[in-house]
Amino acid sequence: MKTESSNRSGNVIGGLVIIALGIWFLLGALGVRLPGIGNFWPIFPTLAGLAFIVAYVRQKDAGFLIPGVAGFLIGLFFFLFTLGSFEWSQMGQLWPLFPLIGGLAFLAAYLSDRDAGLLIPAVGGVGVGVIGLFFTLSGFSLAWLGTFWPVILILVGILVLVQNLLGRKG
Repeated sequence: MKTESSNRSGNVIGGLVIIALGIWFLLGALGVRLPGIGNFWPIFPTLAGLAFIVAYVRQKDAGFLIPGVAGFLIGLFFFLFTLGSFEWSQMGQLWPLFPLIGGLAFLAAYLSDRDAGLLIPAVGGVGVGVIGLFFTLSGFSLAWLGTFWPVILILVGILVLVQNLLGRKG
C-alpha cells in the first residue's frame, strides 16, 4: 500500500526526469554539442546508491550505507570515464579506487553504527586503495625486492645481534 508521501516523492522524481529529458532535447535542438546518451549509463549505479542512502536516512539502518556509498561513488567514478575526464586505458592505474571506495563505504557504515566489526574492512579497503594508488600513480616499484630481499634478512640478523649484545651488557 502506497502512502501519500511515497506517491508524492515518486511524482517529484518523475517530474524531474521529464524536465531533465526536456532540457536535454532542447539543448540538442538548439545545436549544443552534448555527449551521447550512451555516456550516461553510470547514472544507474549512481541512482541506486542514492536510493540506498535515502533508505538509510529514512530508516537509520547502517546496512543501507555500504551499497549506497559504494554505488554512488562507483557511478561517479565511471562518469569520469564516460564523459572524458579519464581514458579507459588508465584503469590499470586507477583500479585501487575500487577497494578505496569499498573501504569508504564500510567507514561510512562504521561512523553511523559504531560497530567495530566494520572497521576491519574499512581500514583494509582504504589502506589497499591508498597504497595501491601510491604505487600505480607514482611509478614506485618493489621489483628490486626480488633481487635484494636477502639484504632484509641480513639487516634483521644484524638488528637481532646488536639487540642481543646490548642486552647482555645491561
